[in-house]
Amino acid sequence: MVTLRQLLPKKTHRIVEGLITQLMMIAIVGPFFFIFFYMFWSSFKPDYLFFEPGVWSFEPIWDNYAEVIENSDMVKNIGNSLFISGFATLIGLGCGLLTAYTVARFNMQKLAMAILLTRMIPYITALVPFWMVYKEVGLLNTYSGIILAHLVITIPFGVWIMIGFIEDIPKDLEEAAWIDGCSRAQAFVKVILPLATPGMVATSILCFIFSWNNFQLALVLGGFDVTTAPVTVFKYADPEAGGSGQMMAAATMVTIPVFFIVLAIQKQLASGLTMGGVSK
Repeated sequence: MVTLRQLLPKKTHRIVEGLITQLMMIAIVGPFFFIFFYMFWSSFKPDYLFFEPGVWSFEPIWDNYAEVIENSDMVKNIGNSLFISGFATLIGLGCGLLTAYTVARFNMQKLAMAILLTRMIPYITALVPFWMVYKEVGLLNTYSGIILAHLVITIPFGVWIMIGFIEDIPKDLEEAAWIDGCSRAQAFVKVILPLATPGMVATSILCFIFSWNNFQLALVLGGFDVTTAPVTVFKYADPEAGGSGQMMAAATMVTIPVFFIVLAIQKQLASGLTMGGVSK
């Protein structure tokens, strides 16, 4: 871009730079949108055309969605996912915010590294210990058990994202509140929380998405009593048994709630992520 800046007039350079940026964004994001569009369009395709991926022109049918809604618990399980992911996100955000504040203000890097190590451990390695403990204490196949298990996802993730946001808030603001007579807790509520709101929104959305998409914990610990939406999609993942269109319809139904949630608060999400990426 330095060469273009030297060769082109300032106004032309801005146009070319903006065009190149847009093309790069399309090249990066385009494949992901194509995958979602292919899944969405295939959900209206009859089963006899499913194994002909080159066929894009056909008469859309709603039978696949009707089949999923009538002959499965998809709607109920979407509600289960909303309940579990919502509570796991709230608890994870609360614990993550307090822990991130402690790490950032008291420079507890060892604690931060220990939390990072727990985030690096694959979830599947914790399934057997979780199952054994849950069986003994009676949390197997319960909502509370899956919510507690999802905290393995939301708390470490929330801590590591919120650390950056807390560090971006000048400590002088807290000290000014202390001088005015506030305790540390009052300064945290009146100063830190309002300034960290964009970061909390971004962290909440990311934690919710990771919790919503989790499949292994819900499959093993929820069983048949507490089933989440991703587990319902798995029931259709048998191409030899037919129902491929139903699988795409179920996957689309699982994706749409998160898609609209992110779309509704995209500005807050973008501002939160930008805030966290600005260093002092």
